[in-house]
Amino acid sequence: MAETDIVIEICGSSGEGTISAGEILARHMSRLGFEILSFDSYPSEIRGFGKCVAHCRISSKKIMSPGKYTDILIALNDIHSISQLSSMKENGIIIYDSNPLSFHEEDKSIAGWIEPGITAYGIPFYKLSQKAAGNSRNRNIVALGAFAALFGINDNGFKASMEQRYASKKKSIIESNLNSFTEGFRWTKNNITKLDNLFFKKPETGNAPLKRLMMNGNQAVAMGALDSNLHLYAGYPITPATKIMEILARELPKKGGIMIQTEDELSAIGHVIGAGFAGKRAMTATSGPGFSLMTELSGLSVMAEVPAVIVNSQRGGPSTGLPTKTEQSDLNLALAGGSGDSRRIILAPADVEECYKCACLAFYLAEKFQTLVVILLDFFLSNSIKNIKEPEKPDKKMLNANLAPLQDEIKDYKRFKVTLNGISPRSIPGTAGGMFIATGLEHNEKGKPCYAAETHKKMSDKRYRKLSGVLKEVPHPEWIGPKKNIKAGILTWGSTAGAAHEATLKAGESGIRAAFMRPMLISPLPVEQIKKFSDQCDVLLVPELNYEGQFAGYIAKYLERPIKRLNMVTGLPMSAEDILDEICKIAG
Repeated sequence: MAETDIVIEICGSSGEGTISAGEILARHMSRLGFEILSFDSYPSEIRGFGKCVAHCRISSKKIMSPGKYTDILIALNDIHSISQLSSMKENGIIIYDSNPLSFHEEDKSIAGWIEPGITAYGIPFYKLSQKAAGNSRNRNIVALGAFAALFGINDNGFKASMEQRYASKKKSIIESNLNSFTEGFRWTKNNITKLDNLFFKKPETGNAPLKRLMMNGNQAVAMGALDSNLHLYAGYPITPATKIMEILARELPKKGGIMIQTEDELSAIGHVIGAGFAGKRAMTATSGPGFSLMTELSGLSVMAEVPAVIVNSQRGGPSTGLPTKTEQSDLNLALAGGSGDSRRIILAPADVEECYKCACLAFYLAEKFQTLVVILLDFFLSNSIKNIKEPEKPDKKMLNANLAPLQDEIKDYKRFKVTLNGISPRSIPGTAGGMFIATGLEHNEKGKPCYAAETHKKMSDKRYRKLSGVLKEVPHPEWIGPKKNIKAGILTWGSTAGAAHEATLKAGESGIRAAFMRPMLISPLPVEQIKKFSDQCDVLLVPELNYEGQFAGYIAKYLERPIKRLNMVTGLPMSAEDILDEICKIAG
């Protein structure tokens, strides 16, 4: 049976239900057994009238990137949808409103922009919405009905998904939406002759349907934190990390934890460090502007050796920049955002599943190595929705990793005792005999401030030495493709990894010797594995979403070789097609 791999975009203006229509579509197609990866784009303003796009890739095989080119465009707003035509496939399909509320000015009707090769279906969204609901607000649902009719999707199953989506709403709202869907479905069935050959072939999932969770990266991080015995979350609202706080505000108190909305990001990280000092697992989540404000106190976590977790969901910068656009431009800030040598652990998940894993890992590492852990998400990872298997809960060892002092160590307790692995026994306040001084000043083994050169050298060695053990706790970097004689080696990080992985596989299908590597652990960097990979590559390509190639610059000091950079700052996730083009250029 032929595989299904289709990209759909619903384009409209704020307030037209574009995003909710995309969510309904994605959830229903997931229920049918398809792989789903959806990603929404919308204006920065809380209530604006800018362009909204619900982008959804639906496939019968594993999805690693959102897909660059659109197979089906559902146009709820002609002017905004015209700007999306550049990403349409040459044989794409457009579904548009053939009977809008008012006449469009010349060149502002999408019907006038349809090029040869494109199949267009005009459906009277406005008229059918008025008939079904008495207003035009349900044009998005009418469009879904038309979509289902055109592409052979059972209407009863789709309506069941909608009833589930609106279960908490009033009966009148549910009926209004169901009627609107039915009107769109019936009208299309009775009045439209299908001109294309595109259908969704239901994947074979065995006797029982696949059980999947539909979630985005923010939800996965929140779930991972809850499953890792998070006790305190302190944060200040900021796009695109706010959803984490909203979830924990609702769920954390149910588990006996505390959620505090602080007055600013400085207070948030202060609360986290205070809770960590008291022996409680704590975290905050923010974006670039807020992360910038946390730099001073993040250094306190490193110096005082207090566990702390910061989730930084990157967005376009600098300053407040592009709040609702994606970028990977906070890497330098994460690596060196603090005074002095304040090295910290940095994790960068590649997809929604890894957002959960990294959250669990972050609390374990912060507690075991008594330091700051930063998780680098981005707007795409935070907001992209994927259907995933239910994650495995963390092992018991990960839920309590503190090295408590032994009884004989309490007699002359040295909180910052110099050990072979750099990890000192950590007394939780209230431990009999375990009193100590915690300060941001340089200190001796007992925590007493000390400014002697030899003390600073010894303690700096200790703080750096303990992080070498992190390499044993985190999975080795993925290496996909041939292990030697590699023409194009792709090395990347974070959310760009999926696109790089897919591009590498497509290059291999074309006979190009391409390979891919991606470390989840960014600091400390698994240098040996990266060197082994690099040594086998004729050309090393590093794609990432920032202007200057921050990851390429970071690894360059470890690799004595030229690095080819692919840097993009479009506000959109990088596509497999973009990376494949570069691989083909390398291969000649």
